[in-house]
This record gives sequence, structure tokens and C-alpha cells, in this order.
Amino acid sequence: MAKVRRMFPGGNTSEGFYSYHKYITKDTPKRMFILKGGPGSGKSTIMKQIGQKFYKKGYCIEYHHCPSDSDSVDGIVIVDADIAVIDGTAPHMIDPIMPGLLDEIVDLGKYIDESKVTKNKDVILKAKHENKSSYRSAYSFFSAGREILNEIAENNKERMEFGKVNKISCEILEEIFKDKKTYLEVGNARHLFNRALTPQGLTDYTETLINDIEYIYYLKGDYGTGKSTLLRRVSEEATLRGYDVEVFHQPLIPQKINSIVLPQLSLLIITDEIDVKIQREVIDLDDYLKEKIDLVESYNIFECLIGKGIEYLKNAKANHDILEKYYHEAIDFDGIEKEKEKLIEKINILI
Repeated sequence: MAKVRRMFPGGNTSEGFYSYHKYITKDTPKRMFILKGGPGSGKSTIMKQIGQKFYKKGYCIEYHHCPSDSDSVDGIVIVDADIAVIDGTAPHMIDPIMPGLLDEIVDLGKYIDESKVTKNKDVILKAKHENKSSYRSAYSFFSAGREILNEIAENNKERMEFGKVNKISCEILEEIFKDKKTYLEVGNARHLFNRALTPQGLTDYTETLINDIEYIYYLKGDYGTGKSTLLRRVSEEATLRGYDVEVFHQPLIPQKINSIVLPQLSLLIITDEIDVKIQREVIDLDDYLKEKIDLVESYNIFECLIGKGIEYLKNAKANHDILEKYYHEAIDFDGIEKEKEKLIEKINILI
């Protein structure tokens, strides 16, 4: 049965733009088509239309959304066929590794009328500068927000009974893998984002990722209580036992994990509450705080900083929209449409 899953391969984080784009596909996909072209050249539209076409044919589709505009996509994967179409332009530059064998470039830039772009050079350069400046400001506020979270986490760590948390971790591992087969080969870990800070706010696609999930562990707990560490332990144990793991990272602090999916075990472990009717077990790590302190003021400051960062993401998108407008006017869309049809024909032959 055809399914649609949505996620983010990159994120606007406290460290700037953070990319997990190399995990969109397997190490050696059957074929990857890399779209090149400027803003407004139709890359996202082409990918979404191809995704819709093959979904209607019964294929499972992954949409890898853009954190700079959650309505756009940076890539699609036709999962059953192991074929991907990906935006290979900045800030996630992707180039072919084995051209003509595993991947190829589709150049949409050749359909830009440079004379029309040149007429609007000053407006385009100004929008590009404002776009870059807005991102710099957004990331500064996100970085400041992270410092607040670090302080919250340190305050909680001083009050945590981590011996009891370790015991709970061992019990969860035992519960998950009891009577489960251990394979000879190590499993694969795939790293992505299920949530992202976008111009539209915090955008969450978790519910699209759990079509085949039968059981959920919900980890509650404040920052510093050990949730990400526990998730990492489960992920490492799973891959050692030969199970594949989808590791979804926090939108603000990309090294930290906020959920993992074990597809072969139909299992999700998550730190964010989601409203789904799936059997679940709640584990509240706040129970192991020796003392709870009032952190409301710190969280209010944090929310203010993140909100300000999102405002700058909106400014960045507004300026990107200006770029798209002027490039859009200079593009031969009949040529773009022909490229899309050729791409669909190639995919049909491969499938």
C-alpha cells in the first residue's frame, strides 16, 4: 500500500544551517537525479509533481522538506524503487559521485534568460544580501536560546539521580530486545529531522513517520534529565544487533536526539507528545529529580529568543521570494516542463 512520509534533511539550528542530506538516500541508491538551477526555476514543483505521480501509481514516497520553506521540498525518494530526485544547489551542495551509473545532473539553469535577470541585478543583489543577513540574525538568536537551554540542563543535571536513570535505560533495552533475533551484520543508522524551525514556525512531520508503528515509548522530562542519552543508547544497541534505526534530531541542537524509529520492530521512542491512538508506555525522567526548581522565567526568555529567530527566518523567506519572482520571470518553463517529462520517462524505465 502506497504511503507518504515527510521529514527534513536539514535544519535551521543554533549552529546555523545543519545538513543531514547525505542520509536522504542509501549509500548506493539505484539512481539519484540531482537538480541544479537558481531560485524560482521549478525544482521543488518538479519534485512534488513526480512524487504525486508515482504515489498514484502505488509507490511509497518520502518528501524531504526544506526548513527555509516547509511548503517546498529539497528532495523526494521513490522508496520501493530506490530512486531519488534531489535539489543539489546551495546551501546543500550535492554533486554526482558516479555520473551515469548511480546519479546524474539535470541542469535547469540553462533555461534562464540571463538578459532578463541582468535587468533586475540591483534588486536581486539587495534581496540576496538581506536574505543572508536575516539568516545570520536568526542563527544568532537560536544560539542565544541554546545557551538558555544549556543553563536549564545544567541546573537539572545537578539534581538528577542518574543511577536510577541508568537502571531504567537497562530495563528498556531488555524490554525492547528480549527474545529478539541478533543479526551478524551491523544495522544502519539514518539521521534526519522530524521537526524544524521554519518561517512558518516549528513544523512537525512526526505523525507521517509512524504509519507502521505498533508501540510507542514516550520519554517525558526536562532538559538535562537524560532523554537524548537514553535514545542514543537504544540506537547504538539496535545497530549492534543488526537493526536499522531512523534517528531524528532536535531542531535547535542537531547533535541531540528527540526520537528514534526501529522499523523492523514497529517501534517509536519519542520525547515529544503526539496525539495518536497507538499503544504506548510513558517514562517520566522528571521522577528522578531530587528537587524541582522554578524555571519558568528561563523558559519565557528561551521562547522569546526562538520567536525572534523565527521572525528573521520570515524575513529571509520574504527576500527569497523576491529572488524567485525575478528569476521566475526569466525562465523558459516550456523547457522546464520538457525536462520534467524526460525525467519521468527515465524513472519509468528504471522502475
